[in-house]
Amino acid sequence: MFICFSLGLGTMGRGIAVSLVKAGISVVAIETDEKQLETGRKAMTAMLQRDAQRRGVSPPLHLLTFTLSFHQLRDVDLVIEAVFEDMNLKKHVFGDLCKVLKQDTLICTNTSGLNVDELAAATDRQHLVVGMHFFAPAHVMKLLEVVYGSRSSPEAVSMAMAVGKRLEKVCVAVGNCPGFVGNRMLKHYLDQSIYLLEEGATPEQVDQALEEFGFALGIFKVSDLSGLDVGWRVRKASGLIGPDVNLVKPSRWRLGRRYCPLPDMLCQQGRFGQKTGRGWYLYDSPGSQQAKSDPEILKFLQDYRNKYGITARRISSQEVIERCAFSLANEGFRILEEGIAACPEDIDVIYLFGYGWPRHRGGPMFYAAQVGLSVVLEKLEHYHCDHPDVPSLEPSRLLRRLVAEGSPPIQQWKSHIKNLQSHL
Repeated sequence: MFICFSLGLGTMGRGIAVSLVKAGISVVAIETDEKQLETGRKAMTAMLQRDAQRRGVSPPLHLLTFTLSFHQLRDVDLVIEAVFEDMNLKKHVFGDLCKVLKQDTLICTNTSGLNVDELAAATDRQHLVVGMHFFAPAHVMKLLEVVYGSRSSPEAVSMAMAVGKRLEKVCVAVGNCPGFVGNRMLKHYLDQSIYLLEEGATPEQVDQALEEFGFALGIFKVSDLSGLDVGWRVRKASGLIGPDVNLVKPSRWRLGRRYCPLPDMLCQQGRFGQKTGRGWYLYDSPGSQQAKSDPEILKFLQDYRNKYGITARRISSQEVIERCAFSLANEGFRILEEGIAACPEDIDVIYLFGYGWPRHRGGPMFYAAQVGLSVVLEKLEHYHCDHPDVPSLEPSRLLRRLVAEGSPPIQQWKSHIKNLQSHL
């Protein structure tokens, strides 16, 4: 089997290519620019050599072919596109691919949340288009979300799952929706952490509570590590970021929901995290990993609250955990009811292998079951009553139904889902 990366030898594309080569799969790696191609060649060669040296074997460089020409893709069996997360760019690439690929070549897109159906519509073979959401670094992280669109054939999904298995990934098939499963749930976790800052917490307090819960790193340390500018670009593209306006209520609303601009305001100051030496924390130098408390952030938060008339209140570690963890589970229940995930165990696998959920907590859905669904429902109702401007805190219909039916064990939840849409 040959694999091609069209226009995709950036950080993610390199990691995917290295994973394939290490699994013994021949790879045709493509870029449109000679300089980018050479940069990718050097980086991937070094990665494979380091891995081979560590294992005491010869690097499988013979499996790699580098090219600038799409015509070398005429005989490949599978394409994994790994270009920048831009819908128009990916559509353009898909259109070009269909001019040279065989009629039965599987076309996969490495996207973290774009509409797979919309991408497939740019081709003349929608049944062969599948999403393969790798996690960075792709040659290290074990999780792979295989995203099936409304027209993806069972054979195409099966082939993508088989490739993932050969790469020794933990593969989970998920439906097509914004953010799929992992990132769709993560958004509410991120939102709650930001709202807690708005209401009176500090980044250190939130991170400490999450780390004591079992996360290796708190959410604000993770944000600094990933780069605050990444989410900033996404919010700009989605239309969430616009001019600040005077509102009667202290909460900001964008696209019909509460929106807190604190991360955007940090980015406007050039605070992108570790890469710039300043983010939610202070670092000795750009690239340093040692997070230190920054007095400027405390002043920044206080100035923000003063501007919008927000009185800071004491926030307990228990509230941090409940709002962050239960908002994750609550969205998980919605995902189950919509058939985006086949079962709660799939959601837990995604969070254990892709998002650093504490292993001893068993995943967000298992944790909700262990705490007690009635307790989770009661807490969500309480927090939604306190924050009616946060729709995601409103308990999901499936959670209410499960509690009304006696909180059955997690293995039986699937049988209680009405109008199950999943075809997995």
